[in-house]
Amino acid sequence: MIEVGKKYTLVMLELTDAGYDKGSISVTVTGREGNLIEVNGCEVINTASPLFHSLIDAEGQKAYFAKLHSDFEASLKGD
Repeated sequence: MIEVGKKYTLVMLELTDAGYDKGSISVTVTGREGNLIEVNGCEVINTASPLFHSLIDAEGQKAYFAKLHSDFEASLKGD
């Protein structure tokens, strides 16, 4: 779920000379209505657009991988 006030990494597809590629930028969601999200108080992104790739919760992802690492280390120790 996309939360207003939370920081994310926005990944969009961008057209380059070599074709489409992923570009990312750090954003703060400042508003949401249906498929539309407002980021950084000034830009509206349509999450239903074919150019929208993902919105990554960087802190949540970091916590998830830290827990995986911790669980893995515990399994090596036999805990």
